[in-house]
Amino acid sequence: MLAPVRWLPFSDLRDSLEVSDSVLSKHLSALAEAGYVEVSRVRADSRSRRQVTLTKPGRTALRGHLAALQAIAAATEPATAAEPSGARTPKRRQARREITPDPRIA
Repeated sequence: MLAPVRWLPFSDLRDSLEVSDSVLSKHLSALAEAGYVEVSRVRADSRSRRQVTLTKPGRTALRGHLAALQAIAAATEPATAAEPSGARTPKRRQARREITPDPRIA
């Protein structure tokens, strides 16, 4: 949710994810500790509100996660997509792909 925007209000994240304040706070604290998000307080309409921003390392980690998920999904696709229908070709062995998760995210 944070990737396409500069920041989001805490309340918008909470409502969209349908979780309690405490659950979201706990997860955001872990992400902030890892350097992936920044939670800050801003003044709006004489009230203090929290806003959440995805940091540069957070964007990098997100891209790494998405690339790993795409590699996993690609490994499950059949290798027959480019073959014409009705053509019989010997079955090819699919090479095993080594997926290395980002240790900073675990």
